[in-house]
Amino acid sequence: MLIVLFLRWIFGYFDFIVKGRFPERFLNLASRNGLNLWNMQGEMGELRATAKIADKSMAELFAKKTESEFIVKKEHGLPYLCKVYRSRLGLLAGLIIGVALSCWLSGFIWNIEINTPPQINEYEIREQLRDMGFYEGTKYNSDEIENIERQLSMNDGRISWVSINVFGTNAFVELSAKIDVDKDNNENKTVVSNLKSVADGTITKINVHNGTAVVGVGDGVRKGQLLVSGIMEYTDGTNVLADSEGAVYAKTSRTVTLSAPKQYNKPMAVDEYVYKKEICFFGINLPITFCGNPTEGYYKKENKLKPTLLGNSLPISITEEKWQKYETKKLTLSDAEAKELLNNRLKLYEMFMLYSDDCTILSKKIKFEEKNKTYYLTVSYETEENICEKSYIQVKE
Repeated sequence: MLIVLFLRWIFGYFDFIVKGRFPERFLNLASRNGLNLWNMQGEMGELRATAKIADKSMAELFAKKTESEFIVKKEHGLPYLCKVYRSRLGLLAGLIIGVALSCWLSGFIWNIEINTPPQINEYEIREQLRDMGFYEGTKYNSDEIENIERQLSMNDGRISWVSINVFGTNAFVELSAKIDVDKDNNENKTVVSNLKSVADGTITKINVHNGTAVVGVGDGVRKGQLLVSGIMEYTDGTNVLADSEGAVYAKTSRTVTLSAPKQYNKPMAVDEYVYKKEICFFGINLPITFCGNPTEGYYKKENKLKPTLLGNSLPISITEEKWQKYETKKLTLSDAEAKELLNNRLKLYEMFMLYSDDCTILSKKIKFEEKNKTYYLTVSYETEENICEKSYIQVKE
């Protein structure tokens, strides 16, 4: 539909009215002779329609044959504009220059989006690309982009592969991180490991998939003690080195203490702001508001606007900064507020540190108290958890 509208605008069209006793005769002639009409409306011996500029003489002829009055209401499109502004050479020259400039600018990259895995910082990759000559405002060159992909993957040991895809004036950079490999235990060497204890406790359950268990259910173990050995002995007396796999569960005890001062300082937002704006045009930053950054006590929120045209980013962006002032106020916790605060911290601790498939809380004792203007929440846990930690052994072939 957009293509049809664009072509109509390029070749031009006009709105007209046919008045007469029998306007349907005009329609019959138009239909038989292939005159294309649209937006047709008819009432009380009057027909309104739209047609191509090229068919204007044909429409006038049909109106004359049917003894109808032919009235052109309005012309539209490029031919009409050229006719109206034919005496304004500067406007025509500006149009030509504008089209040429748009075509030239479409050969540059004005927006770069980088998708990085969590272990790789986007800012670092963007700076590396800039050092290689690939940044917003650089000219698009497919051969150069292939070299940048290879160079980036070779220079940064964290990257497994790089893909740069360009669509119009937008570039999308996709990265994949390398999987860490133990240099001392690569595929050319035998991987041998033991399982050791990470906590004191009493063994409750043993589930070994590979290796030899050296402890039994009911045994007490200490932190760092060997639980599963990577040396497996067969019935014929031969030994085999193995990569130990499995889980050893034990009842453990731990104590956690959380604290909060009775009086503390808290930044509070006040109704005072500083606004800054700047425009980036063809890679050049131009300030709109002429003021420096506020002094200490302000926090910044930034919003970047990048207009697009037909899915392509334009070489212009507007950055808005909102600086809000904060004042430090001294607050005092009540007993109820302190208990609620520390209990919320305890829930977060249990959520991230204790609750998992390998750890179950059997019981806990909670003690809340205030000492020396500080609130304390002390919790003693009895848990059952997997206490295994893999320890690699270097083996020379």
